[in-house]
Amino acid sequence: MRVEYKNDGSYTGYSLDGTVLSFRGGELTFDLARLQRFNPVKVTISEDEGGNLVTGISRRYVAEVDIPAKRRAAEKTGAVNPFGFPILRRVNDSFDAAGVVLTLWAVR
Repeated sequence: MRVEYKNDGSYTGYSLDGTVLSFRGGELTFDLARLQRFNPVKVTISEDEGGNLVTGISRRYVAEVDIPAKRRAAEKTGAVNPFGFPILRRVNDSFDAAGVVLTLWAVR
């Protein structure tokens, strides 16, 4: 996962464990692999008036998570069609957290 810092200051704590991204020790948690779709996904994380982390736009920006689109590959099944062409099937590539971009804004 690539991390970008937008401004100077202190940032909300985060951790990445496999495909699970957590903020503030688990206050807000995402399974990035489950959020991935066939188009890019952007998740906005903000802090509300009470200081709680929420998804979407609220009082103060905290982070954005950009998840790249799923990728597919074609693989041969070993069978051929009546015309002699190989029969292919689509296979989803496994999730790779290296493609995720986490952008953080200073909160203090």
